Amino acid sequence: MEQPELFRAVVDICILIIFGELASTLSARLHLPRILGPLFAGILLSPHLLGGVYIGNKPFIEFTDLILVFSEIGAVLLLFQAGLHMKFSELLKTGVASLTVAIAGVVTPFLFGILASSLLGYDLAVGMIIGGALSATSIAISLQCLGEFKQLGSPESKIIIGAAVIDDVLALSMASVILSVVSDPVNLRFSSMVRSIVLTLLLWFIFSAFASRAVPWFAEYVDRLEKLDPIRQNLVPFASLMLCFGFGGVSGLLGLSPLIGAFIAGMAIAGSRFNKEVSEFTEHLAVLFVPLFFIVTGANVNPYAVLSGNFLLIAILSIGAVVTKLIGCGIPAQHFLRSREKGWRVGYGMISRGEIGLVIASIGTTYNIISDEVYVALIVVIFLTTLLPPILLRNSYLNDPSCVLPDYIRDQAPIIRKPLKKAQEKTSDS
Repeated sequence: MEQPELFRAVVDICILIIFGELASTLSARLHLPRILGPLFAGILLSPHLLGGVYIGNKPFIEFTDLILVFSEIGAVLLLFQAGLHMKFSELLKTGVASLTVAIAGVVTPFLFGILASSLLGYDLAVGMIIGGALSATSIAISLQCLGEFKQLGSPESKIIIGAAVIDDVLALSMASVILSVVSDPVNLRFSSMVRSIVLTLLLWFIFSAFASRAVPWFAEYVDRLEKLDPIRQNLVPFASLMLCFGFGGVSGLLGLSPLIGAFIAGMAIAGSRFNKEVSEFTEHLAVLFVPLFFIVTGANVNPYAVLSGNFLLIAILSIGAVVTKLIGCGIPAQHFLRSREKGWRVGYGMISRGEIGLVIASIGTTYNIISDEVYVALIVVIFLTTLLPPILLRNSYLNDPSCVLPDYIRDQAPIIRKPLKKAQEKTSDS
C-alpha cells in the first residue's frame, strides 16, 4: 500500500470511529443498547449509501483491505476479552450445560433449514446450506451487550460463552461436511461426518487444556524478566496480546476459527494472576478496534438488495432463526440454570449469527447451490439476528429487580424500571 492510500485509510478509520461513537451515544439517549449505534452507522456509511457518494473523484469512505484488517483485529480482541472472564476450570464446570446447549442450538436450526427449504420447493443441498448458515452463532454483539451491563461473570453469560465457542467449533465442522457433500456426495459416509466433528471438538479441547497450563507459566516467566529490568513496563500485557494473535494464527492452521484461538488465549490468561492487568490494558485497545468491527459489519448490508429480496423467504427464515435458537438453547439452559428467565437469556444471547454463517452461505454461491434470492435472504437474516440480542437482553436485565446494573444504564431506562418500582412499593406498603 502506497503512502497516499495509507493516509486515506487512516483518515477513513478516524471518520468511521467518530461516527460510530456519535451513533453509540445517540443510541444510548434513545434508550437502546449502545452497540446498535455502530451497526447503523456502518449501514449509513456503507458503499451503498453515504460512503458511496463521490467527492471529487473518490468515494466519501473507501473500505480498503486495511480497514477490514483493523475490523478483524477488533473481533479478535473482543473474543480475547470474553476469554478473560472465564477460566478453563469454569468452562469444565459448565461443560455439560454448554455442550448440551451448543448441540441443541446447532441441530435445531439445521433441521429447520432442511425442513423449510423442502416446504418452499428447494432441494436438500439448498436446505443444508440454509441450515448450516443458521446454525452458527456469533456472540460478538451479545458479549458487548453483556459487558455493557457488567454481566460477563453471571452464570447465564458463562453458558452463553462456553456454548457459543463449542457452537462455532461444531459449525466449522459442519461447514467442512457441507463442502464434502457438495464436492463428492457419492463417497461421503455418515461415519466420516461424525468422525470429522468429533476430531474437531477433541482438537479444540486439547488446545484449550494445553493453553490453560502453558500460558500462566509463560506469563510468570515474562513477569520475572520485567522485574530484572525496571525500565521495561507492561511486558506481560504485551506478551498476552502476542499470545492472543499467535493462538489465533495457530487456530487458523488447525482448521479452527482465529476467534476461537483468541478466546482460548484469554481463557488461559484468566487462570493466571495477571488477569486484571491484562484486562485493563486490552480495554484501551478495544476502544479503537472493536467499534470498527461492528461498523464494518453494518457496512456489509446492502439496503437495496433487501428491498428487492423475497420478503416471504426472509420472514420465514428470520422467524425460524430466532425461534430455533430460543428453543434449542433457551429450554436446555433453563434446566441447567434452574431459572426460566436466565434460560431465556441464554437463548437471547445465542440468536445472533455472523461470519461463519456468511462463510457457509458463500460456499452455496461459489458452488452455484443457492440462488441470489436465497443468498440475499440469508444475508438479511444474519443482519437482523444481530439486532435482536442487545434489545432482548437489555429488557430482560432491566426488568429483573435482583440484577445489579451500572447506574448509567438504570438511569437511561426509567420508563422500564418505573412499573417495577411501583409494584415493589405496593408490596412493601401491604
